[in-house]
Amino acid sequence: MPSAVRSRILCTALALAAMVTPACRGDRPGTAAAQAPAIQAAASVRRADPGDRVIVRIQAPSVRKAEGLKAEILIPGRGPSPLEVRPDQDRKGEWIAAFNVPADAPEGFYSVTVTGTAAAKPAAAKAGWLVGRAIGDFFITSGVDPADPAGDIERCFRAFQAVGGNMAVIHDNINKQAWYPSALCARAAAAGSPEDRVGKALDLADRLGLPVLITVVWDMTRTVPGLERWASQKALMGELWSLYAAHPSLIGFYDYQEGSGTYFAAHVREFADAVKTLDRGLLSGCAPYLDDPLLAGYLAAIDSLDIAIYQGAFEASYRPDNRKNFPVRRTKDFAALSAGAMRAAGKIALSHVELFGYLERQSAGEYLATPEDAFDQIASAATCGGPDGITLFTWHYNVHRMSKTIPAAREMGAAVAKGLEFYKAAAGQAAVWPGDVTLYIPYSDWWTDRWSDSIVPALDALRRVGIAADIEPFIPPKGEEILPFYPYGMNEDQLKSWLDRKTALILAGVAGMQDTDSGLLKAYVERGGTALLFGPDIPYGDLFNREVLVGGKEGVTAPRSRLVVKELPAPAGSLAGRTAPGRAFSLGGATAAAWTLTTAKAVAVFEDGRAAIMINKLGQGTVITCSLSLDQMASKAPGLLLDVIDSALAALGRSRAFDWQGLTEAMDLAQALNEDGASLAAANPGPGAIDLVIRPRFLQAGRAYELTDLLTGKSQVLAAKDAAAIRRTIRPHEALALTMRVK
Repeated sequence: MPSAVRSRILCTALALAAMVTPACRGDRPGTAAAQAPAIQAAASVRRADPGDRVIVRIQAPSVRKAEGLKAEILIPGRGPSPLEVRPDQDRKGEWIAAFNVPADAPEGFYSVTVTGTAAAKPAAAKAGWLVGRAIGDFFITSGVDPADPAGDIERCFRAFQAVGGNMAVIHDNINKQAWYPSALCARAAAAGSPEDRVGKALDLADRLGLPVLITVVWDMTRTVPGLERWASQKALMGELWSLYAAHPSLIGFYDYQEGSGTYFAAHVREFADAVKTLDRGLLSGCAPYLDDPLLAGYLAAIDSLDIAIYQGAFEASYRPDNRKNFPVRRTKDFAALSAGAMRAAGKIALSHVELFGYLERQSAGEYLATPEDAFDQIASAATCGGPDGITLFTWHYNVHRMSKTIPAAREMGAAVAKGLEFYKAAAGQAAVWPGDVTLYIPYSDWWTDRWSDSIVPALDALRRVGIAADIEPFIPPKGEEILPFYPYGMNEDQLKSWLDRKTALILAGVAGMQDTDSGLLKAYVERGGTALLFGPDIPYGDLFNREVLVGGKEGVTAPRSRLVVKELPAPAGSLAGRTAPGRAFSLGGATAAAWTLTTAKAVAVFEDGRAAIMINKLGQGTVITCSLSLDQMASKAPGLLLDVIDSALAALGRSRAFDWQGLTEAMDLAQALNEDGASLAAANPGPGAIDLVIRPRFLQAGRAYELTDLLTGKSQVLAAKDAAAIRRTIRPHEALALTMRVK
């Protein structure tokens, strides 16, 4: 590269880096005011459906005529198309570009790139939105075939699109050298050379209609001390933007840095703010781990963060230094935790699947997942109702690259394609947000242990009885999201989200609640919400009177022999006589506290007549308290547990779609009521076949229903009486997706 060109790039990058100050939070003390970009753009929505009209508003103060602005929209799988730019009649000095989402719109990220030829200086701005689900991959730049870089990238992108892929993260861009013409790194590709792999990938992504995020890391071509890495990362982000801003496929930047505890939120905030200062329409993304589930809430509170990809840590958990040995169903649980926080905050969550394999999980002795593990992870993620899509780590390396020489990689690639077919069948029909209930994780310390001791058993108990559960952590209220300061105020936005989506809130084994959560729980119930509190610990809180909240006084904890149904909350169970009054369940000496009623009514009592489950009215809402744990209820009295949850949903005007028989805690499921019927999905990771009986709860006598297998496309018409019990067998490492509609 000529030295003059390199010098200009360097100056541009340093100038851009100097501009990178917090964009969405106002200037902080000691920072220079951010310079406004020459052009800015913003889409009217974050998500759009076919038939929607999306408006992109453009601010370009130095542009006087529409001819000075050019707008292109990248349509997933189709490439860029021009958009007309016209003056905004309502806002002087602003411009509008509109896009009508067609009925057959491809799924994925739509990105509008606005460039200004008559601006004060050459400039570009981005605006984008998501239609349907994103299916993404981490494209390993250093792993491109050096003998034919452009051809290898094109073959990879085309093959990934052929299995349903519609986005990519251009990853691992700097290691022994920068794989693009960097003026900041010690060793870099020459512009236009075969080693300029980032540029070639973007050229191809433009042509093929593949939206991309570019990973930003510090300069790894030299030794950069830890304290200087963020400055290096920020400067390189500015350089990448200066080089590639005009590419229609570029939708944002992804943070190379990973973390797990809430400490990570501070860095993500700096990264996302820096992205937005370059251009407010760029998307910012990160992929943390989940050692501390509260991190999900703290990331959701970052205004400038758009995308979170929570790493599933199924394969990686087999590393010698982190031998958690997570079962594959935790793929869904981690995705649900991320999605619960991000969706509640109006942001984008993507689930994550690992196609590599460590130690015991290796295939063919290589850094490769087995076909069964690949499919099971995708199937688990497919049943999660919150995420906006799924990412693979990494289809490029473990399927495209390794398949060239390793037959086992080709087998695994076939399993990935099969898994993505199930994902496309389940996501958006059976796996929707919100699910049946929301399991809430309040603000507290030491959640690393409590996740394993309290949340995981509760999630598995809900699986066994056929409940599709969302997970949502505490999200700090605006102004209190800066660690290490403790939050004190209630998050009104989170409260409104619960009430708007009419979720039944579950707290499992929560002993105490700090002010921010105790006020939130009390307000949620008083304003019409329904909360289910399960033992062994029923929460205390400074901002509510526990006796008033639950309607009773807690007594002694002791071994219990029987649980007897006293008075079922309306409505009664969907299966006649399932838990009729007087029905007794053996507890076998399980320990639990008994309650003395004050204002509550007893749903079930122990053998001594003292309350075990009670229901209380508070304000406009309802509190159901069960001194037994979810795990105990699912094991000892599953029918009563379902009736209790059904009564909570009924109080909110909601109901479940199906009753299930034959489920195990290893299985993942999704279910959703539609306008004219319902859909379901279930995945079986093995080890044996599972015989299911699925009973629709919405059937009307005398009506006919069309039952369609979403994987095969085969349909049959059934009378209501014949549809009352659907029997299916799911073999190990297989999945089921059905939809039923009124004929």
